[in-house]
Amino acid sequence: MTTLPKISLSKLRDDATRRDERQRLQMACQEYGFFYLVEHGIPGEQIAQAIEASRRFFALPQSVKERYGHAFQDVYPTAARGYSPLHGEMLHPEAGFDPKEVFDLGIENEGDRRPFSGRTRLPDEALAPGFARNLLALQATVLAGIVPQIGDALADLIGMEEAWFQRHFSTPTLGQRVIRYPARGGTCAKHTDHGFFTLLLQEELPLRSLQVWFRGRWMPVPSLPDSLVVNLGDLLQVLSDGRFKSTPHQVVHSGPTDRISLPFFIYPDIDARLTSRQGQQVSVVEMMLRNVESIWVTGSGAGRARELQ
Repeated sequence: MTTLPKISLSKLRDDATRRDERQRLQMACQEYGFFYLVEHGIPGEQIAQAIEASRRFFALPQSVKERYGHAFQDVYPTAARGYSPLHGEMLHPEAGFDPKEVFDLGIENEGDRRPFSGRTRLPDEALAPGFARNLLALQATVLAGIVPQIGDALADLIGMEEAWFQRHFSTPTLGQRVIRYPARGGTCAKHTDHGFFTLLLQEELPLRSLQVWFRGRWMPVPSLPDSLVVNLGDLLQVLSDGRFKSTPHQVVHSGPTDRISLPFFIYPDIDARLTSRQGQQVSVVEMMLRNVESIWVTGSGAGRARELQ
């Protein structure tokens, strides 16, 4: 294999093609845990505007960016939102702290005091033109136009009852990240994602910075025009009783320019308690809090990083 499978969101929506496309999706989930999503419907201009606004934010003076760091966020846990500087996060203990900058946000629910909920302290339009506006607009497009279709298909393929996805994701929990990988050396250490699934929007750069662990080696994944990358998380692997793969991956960016990456980590309602077909039980809030502790407190890494040598 030289590239990931391609799944068409348009075909998943179409009654005439849905069945065959879901069979292809099932193969991709069982064999790779990663796939390209094509014909997804997100305007390229909307993605480009979010990337450019993010680039402008990261170009601000360090002292300005740090005013939006974890310590200034009014959510629990504070590490779930806001700015993290270069070498601020450790995804694998052997690799140490990653040379990347991050800004985290989520669904903006003022007054919601549950974990991973509430409002993000974001820079205003005068300080960071288009940053909050474009990222929240992109969030709305992703949540309305992509997440329900992919999520419902995945739930059906792992054998959940009808309307399972709608019931447990009617108020989803979202981790939306903006990442800057510096030129000639930005990295994100090997890890797995721990949610239901992840959508990755990225710049179409010629270098293949994203790498996926496949059949005992790291496989470079190019950024294809007009496509997103989707990968499965540890929660979906558990709920599928191991049939679907949460595949390790990493980023090694050696290009001459910075790389902006826009991942969306999709989780169920924070209060959900879920059971697989074979009886494995998961508390969403407990799982998410354990992962934050592993990254930010114990330094054990993200997802199943401890299993990756």
